[in-house]
Amino acid sequence: MTDRRQQTPVATPGDPFESVPPRILLLGVLTLVALVYLPSLLYGFVYDDHWTLIGNGFLRSPEDLHLLLSPEAAARNVPDAFRPALVLFDLATYQLLGVHPLPHHALSVALYLGVCWLIDRWLRGLNAPLSLRITTVGLWGIMAIHAEVVAVVSYREDLLAAAFGLGALVLADRALTSSSRLGAIVWSVLGAAAMLLATGSKLSAAPLPAVWLLARTLAPWGQDEARTGRRWMVAAALGLGVALMLAHRVTVYGDLSPYEGEHDPHLHAHRVGTAAVLAASTQIHLGYLAQVFTGVGLSPEYVDFGATWSEPATVLAAASLGSLLAYGLFAALGRRRPLAALVIGGAFLLAIPTSNAIAMPNMRADRFMLLPSVPMALGLASIALALGHWLARRTARPSWRLAPVVGLAVLQGALAQGAMVAYRSDSRLWEIARKRAPHSARAQAISGELLIARMQGSERLAADPAVRARAAAFCANAVRLDPLYDVGHLCRARLAALDRDWLAAHRHFARALDLVPRRRDRVLAALASVSLDRPDLPYDDRIERAFAYLDRALREYPYVAEVAAAAARIEHRLGRPERAVPHLRRARNLHPERWDLMLAGVELLLDLGHPSLARQVHDEAENLSREAAPSRRDAILRRLADAEKLFAPSPFDADPRLEALFHDP
Repeated sequence: MTDRRQQTPVATPGDPFESVPPRILLLGVLTLVALVYLPSLLYGFVYDDHWTLIGNGFLRSPEDLHLLLSPEAAARNVPDAFRPALVLFDLATYQLLGVHPLPHHALSVALYLGVCWLIDRWLRGLNAPLSLRITTVGLWGIMAIHAEVVAVVSYREDLLAAAFGLGALVLADRALTSSSRLGAIVWSVLGAAAMLLATGSKLSAAPLPAVWLLARTLAPWGQDEARTGRRWMVAAALGLGVALMLAHRVTVYGDLSPYEGEHDPHLHAHRVGTAAVLAASTQIHLGYLAQVFTGVGLSPEYVDFGATWSEPATVLAAASLGSLLAYGLFAALGRRRPLAALVIGGAFLLAIPTSNAIAMPNMRADRFMLLPSVPMALGLASIALALGHWLARRTARPSWRLAPVVGLAVLQGALAQGAMVAYRSDSRLWEIARKRAPHSARAQAISGELLIARMQGSERLAADPAVRARAAAFCANAVRLDPLYDVGHLCRARLAALDRDWLAAHRHFARALDLVPRRRDRVLAALASVSLDRPDLPYDDRIERAFAYLDRALREYPYVAEVAAAAARIEHRLGRPERAVPHLRRARNLHPERWDLMLAGVELLLDLGHPSLARQVHDEAENLSREAAPSRRDAILRRLADAEKLFAPSPFDADPRLEALFHDP
């Protein structure tokens, strides 16, 4: 009897996919995907873009790249140091593209299209039929659940992990089918390197070697000649790439997870226990299935929660997922339905990193389904094509063959564009987050901080009692919803500082410092500044406390421009402009795009008695000053004009070090 798995699929007469060259079909699908995500090119930076890209001074310090290989990266709080491949990529893209959002969004779309192309290459290596490959790529490419990954620049980590990981699978296929042993070794080494880069971008790619082995073992569409020994050798090479990156994590952080090692209130497992989080995770992953297949329930923000294993929702979710897994195992062991086994087994394997077995700061996020949705899209495409074949046969109309596929594409594409709108700007994002996750302390607090920032830049808004009350309500809601989350206390602290209530501001900043486990830089910088204004302390004590916070911030966060800028502001405020010079120089080198640092440099140079150099610094970076508030910019220009009238032009050799310190980096 002929084994059905070894039969090469034959095109059905009238199959519309066979009437068009494969490359044209794939190009058409990629064009459709690009059109769906084209609006994202006009979006700004949101979420962690400000931390990992715009304000990440390490990206301006390529001479320190070697730190990524040592625990020093963690000691200096390099953002995403446990993802070295991502940091290298971000450094390269910053050097090439700067910090304008449009090219970065274009790069994200290009990466996403690259992942779509790699999915087709991988399925082609498995001998999947053309119709199934194209449908899988098309449905995966326009899945609404992927809107977050494409629209948010800082989530390129997921795209890079998928691109390098799927590339590793394609290289592994080449190693498996190579006609020579040397060729197999070379392709295996390249596959291991790609897998190293994949897990070095994000650990979500770690299960891909197991998925590759599963696909090659099940061989739903037959496979080229491959000995079992070589298959295991190639899988071991891919696994070696993962193991090396896990070893890097242990070297840098002393643990597989960078979030463990201390009580972190941001990790819900540290509050309610791992068992409660895993029970909730069953509900979350059942919800992911609905989101992947229907695009319903997507949100830029989710609230972490715990559950018990006896809850009806947990029992139902666990039973549903368990039944699905049992069917997949039955199909795999019986070899009767290898495609179903690959879809189910692959999805479960790829969901392991987001199963919350290891505590994560967010229990749930749409982007976590980027890789698990690949086998899900394969299953969905198979069902849609089978349904179309049935409809065409029942109605005797061949045109109905594509009806289910087209219907799914229209639905998912429309939902993807609707979901993507949430990421247009920070204000839009957190407005939608509050509506869809009203119990999120983070959404409330960040909404408050965004409003406070607007008040700081507008005297009219700052004087409006209704606006002030709204900001206070956001901050109070955040603390009420989660008193152990630092963002609510930060919101209150910034509002108190705006009101010049320095004691309250210091109290709330200090509370936030006690609660925040990482990224303490802005809290320490704020505490240093606020300490100088505390009316309850003698002047000398204020200075001592301010520099205690400042020294800690400079020591722990050497790549944060705001820390160096705070040091410069404090030194300048205390009448020591010459001591502010190196700090401001450091801040400008870490973040040369900040207009406020340029204006601070102009003021500092004027106070040092160098109006000519101040004028040059201003004129060289005049494009930055256009982003400043008009009142601030006009005040600087008046100071410059007055200084130039009072003082004769001075050559740079009056203090040759200053020209190097303040020349536009």
